[in-house]
Amino acid sequence: MMPTVRTLPTYLLAVACSVSVAGVNLTAQQQLAASGSPIAQKQTPTKPVPLRPRTPSQQRTLQQIGMVEIPGSPGFDGLAIANNKLLLAHTAASSLDVVDAAKRRVVAQIINLQSPRGIAVDQANGKIYVAQAGNNSIAVINFEGWQYSGTIPLPQAPSTLALDDSGQRLYWSDATSDSVSILDLSTRTNLGTLDVGGRPRGMIWDHERGVAFVVLQDTSEIVAVDPKLQIVSRFKLNASQPTEVVYDAHTRRLYVAARSAVLAINDQDGSESNRVEAPMGVDGLWLNPEARTLYAASPGELTVIKADNGTFTVVDSIPSDIKGHSVAFDPDSNIVFLPGGREGKSAMLLLRPMGAEHSAQQDVAAKVK
Repeated sequence: MMPTVRTLPTYLLAVACSVSVAGVNLTAQQQLAASGSPIAQKQTPTKPVPLRPRTPSQQRTLQQIGMVEIPGSPGFDGLAIANNKLLLAHTAASSLDVVDAAKRRVVAQIINLQSPRGIAVDQANGKIYVAQAGNNSIAVINFEGWQYSGTIPLPQAPSTLALDDSGQRLYWSDATSDSVSILDLSTRTNLGTLDVGGRPRGMIWDHERGVAFVVLQDTSEIVAVDPKLQIVSRFKLNASQPTEVVYDAHTRRLYVAARSAVLAINDQDGSESNRVEAPMGVDGLWLNPEARTLYAASPGELTVIKADNGTFTVVDSIPSDIKGHSVAFDPDSNIVFLPGGREGKSAMLLLRPMGAEHSAQQDVAAKVK
């Protein structure tokens, strides 16, 4: 069955502050492939889940502003921002979900994907690449109308993706082996495969060095892979079970989630400059470079870390009834997204940095108009 795009009706949003946007019903439904068809799902309202009380000594950094219901069972993988929208690889629902931050709702889904995992975005060319571990391929989706435009076959099952600066080379890790490969997107051919000596998890492109940094979970290492598929650096981490990594060009640091801590690693020599304690199972990471803030997601909690001028400090810990391991931040809407599940249903918590209410209301009003 071929992937299909569907637009979705407005969901009832429970908003915990004065920011509100009138819903817009979408009735257009577009087929991307004749063999696929949208699957109707019953929608139910979602009630807000209040944040659990904090200790008086904590200074609040984020406020809950709403909740978005997401069709399908809980179970998400990669997140990305594209064309001012949040993209979620909804593995449990075999879909790519598109969330409009201004409208506070899911506006489209590309369904019938085969075990979607990692996402890579080519903003310059308006394309989205989604790893399909279920059929050994990359799904290609256009920004315009979220149109599915084809599939690129691969020799193994892809998991994590990273796109280089040119937008022509896509690094991908194998979900079932210790390998990283490079796909030439102009010719749609696989250029080669490298055994990295451990099971790849997180992967990020370093614009400064021109390499892809890959986290190896079982060996507690980070390797830097160049465009010739050579390992040019190998860093041993003083931590167990590392998973996710983000790159901070401002400090030339790699931030790594590792079991019950977040580490700051020098991208040149692999030395550890800082670490902070985090809840067990910390996984998702996302950097807000303007505010010098790092968000770290673990099941039922979001850790807020200040990362600037040599500091690396936990400034807030936000418990939530939404259980997930992913987080994203949209700089245009100034919203932190925390997707996951509650009582067997998919939902996403919306948070905003304190003091950003006025400017955010203006931005939302302008976008809706």
